[in-house]
Amino acid sequence: MTTLPDGFVAYLIARDAQRADAVTQFLGRLTDREHTLMREAAVMGYVQGRRHPRDEEHPKDTAALHLVIDAALDLPDLYPAVAAVSEQNTATTLEFFLQTQDTDGTWGESSSYETDPEWIVERLKRRRAQHPQREHRIAWRTTTVTTGPIPRVVPAA
Repeated sequence: MTTLPDGFVAYLIARDAQRADAVTQFLGRLTDREHTLMREAAVMGYVQGRRHPRDEEHPKDTAALHLVIDAALDLPDLYPAVAAVSEQNTATTLEFFLQTQDTDGTWGESSSYETDPEWIVERLKRRRAQHPQREHRIAWRTTTVTTGPIPRVVPAA
């Protein structure tokens, strides 16, 4: 049996800890709903991978995604967050607004939100004429609202 150098072993242990920390941080940024959807898809992906015949090639990404979702939809009692997506309605709104640069170089919001891009361009022209000593720009944001029945969501651990 070959032993690994202590420095290399220490490096591998440190990298394992860094990867575990990155996963924890990523999961911490998700909402409970996102966490549950990801958990259900990951579990079903693992199940599908374990069931896949060893002598066959694994499907490409898109095909694997379809297989996982199909399998999760077929078992709504085990994957309720995935199943609930079909009963949800999602609307996304693109809004524009003005930002003005502060003296410290940061940008702050300096207008209300508007869905008409032509209107916000005109507002930018007026703002620049009113305050030529400051820098102004157009920024945007999207707001997505999802409504539907409350699925059984597993809170993040």
